[in-house]
Amino acid sequence: MLHKGLNTRILGAVAVMSKLAVSHPPFFNDSMMDIPTPDKFAGFTETAEVGWGSPNVSWRVAPALNIIVNGIHRRATIDTGSTGALMDKSFLPTFDPEEVEEGHVFYSSSKILEEGYWVPDVEIEYFGPRGVRIMSKTPVLAVERAVSCPQFNQTLHRHRCPKDATKGVVKRAVQQPYFGIGFGRDRDTSSQATPDRNPMINIVSINNVTIDRTKYHPGYIITDRSIIVGLTSNNTEGFVTMDLEKGPNWEKDQRAWAGPKVSVALNNETYAKGSQGSLLVDTGVTQMYLKAGRELQPDDEIKFAIPDEESPIATYTITNGGRRNAMSPTKVLNSTSLTPYVNTGRSFLTKFNVFFNPIEGQYGLRFKGSGEEDFVKPSYLI
Repeated sequence: MLHKGLNTRILGAVAVMSKLAVSHPPFFNDSMMDIPTPDKFAGFTETAEVGWGSPNVSWRVAPALNIIVNGIHRRATIDTGSTGALMDKSFLPTFDPEEVEEGHVFYSSSKILEEGYWVPDVEIEYFGPRGVRIMSKTPVLAVERAVSCPQFNQTLHRHRCPKDATKGVVKRAVQQPYFGIGFGRDRDTSSQATPDRNPMINIVSINNVTIDRTKYHPGYIITDRSIIVGLTSNNTEGFVTMDLEKGPNWEKDQRAWAGPKVSVALNNETYAKGSQGSLLVDTGVTQMYLKAGRELQPDDEIKFAIPDEESPIATYTITNGGRRNAMSPTKVLNSTSLTPYVNTGRSFLTKFNVFFNPIEGQYGLRFKGSGEEDFVKPSYLI
């Protein structure tokens, strides 16, 4: 459902939602404009904005936050493509492996398996340049080993890569904890990617004051300069939202939503029935991972409608091959699966802010611009 009063504008090859827009993209459904959306955030006022370790206007690098855990100051990479905080076990309090849960985090793009144990109830403080501090409380994976494990199958292997499937030990940057704040990742290879392990939807205090559940609405917003926790009417203004489907673990935790949807079309083809697949806006990678039914050819035009062509909150087009602009991923890694899948990489965030509402199950986009100066030229990929 779309927020009432928001229109769309075609900016070059990218059709996006903007408060100042005057025209509609080709796949926009005008009837949606007259449906009012209740303000789910009325009455919620507690919020905090924590700046990235450095501003990320270009999104050439993954965002990071300054943290304190177990009295140790570190900087943690923030990844929307995975769920769960992990760090070298030396950063965490001593634990008995027999008394904690064995676990893992598997990264489907790199095929890296992080093996370790989930240490429960770890308090992590995040602080930005303006002195704002927030604290999360979740299990954290104490990593013992990271390996390349392309054939990892949790059903067969549980949480460890067998020797005959290990392609080598990965030298981890021990000084850099890695925090997954994504959702909809609780699938076959990552069944432990559950909401209770997501730091940014499990905030317990702001500036050393315990949050008031009647005034704090869980959720977060990602911008170029910061992450904002606690959704309010003010900080969600300008976003256009889609409703999420229930994930496989929703009955266990009603914050367990599936990822957003996207439709994909190549060249002058229409969006075929059944062309809707999963969308992942991933701060952890620079490249795009695409499943579009066939191998891409040079100069193929790829059209995306989020979540679908009938009532999109955004549409945009890229061309495979040629020069690049800000929204271009560094490259497109393509497979021929008939079920569409798009991992945009973090370049998507050069033109959009995103938000996640884990309580009502919403995902939102806000175009970062207004007027002709924000014209987005067609995106060409290397």
